[in-house]
Amino acid sequence: MDQRIVEIILYVIGEIESRRVNLDEIDGISEDLIKQGFSRREVATAFSVFNQRVMGNRDRSQIAEPQNPNAFRVLHDIESQYISSDALGHVLQLLRLGVLTHSDIEELIERCVMMGSPAAEMSEMKMMVATHLFEKELLPGESMVPVASARMTPELIH
Repeated sequence: MDQRIVEIILYVIGEIESRRVNLDEIDGISEDLIKQGFSRREVATAFSVFNQRVMGNRDRSQIAEPQNPNAFRVLHDIESQYISSDALGHVLQLLRLGVLTHSDIEELIERCVMMGSPAAEMSEMKMMVATHLFEKELLPGESMVPVASARMTPELIH
């Protein structure tokens, strides 16, 4: 994800946290962002990402973690056009180290395909992973703890 998109998302979250803007009013700050030098496309993209991640338009619970901890994702022929083998190897290594989950990998693959540019190389994938982990830490409703090792807490019991 482009660094400027992340800046916009951080700005929006800052506005919400400072209570200057309610969640219902976030569309109203787009003109402020454009005046700050962001393009309409960047603002629209950032709001789209924000809506997917923060507003809960995406149900990530449908991606099941495999029972075998050594299992890994094999790319479809179409997906392999958008991710280099080095970049995929990097992601799989992060999976083995417990930094990423299978859900994270699915999302990263989806982002690469949606970008539509030539195969993401190692440097691009490192930036995408860093941004992804930053978003997970920043945005509510997600955990850095792998699903297999997560413990039940009173907040999770309904």
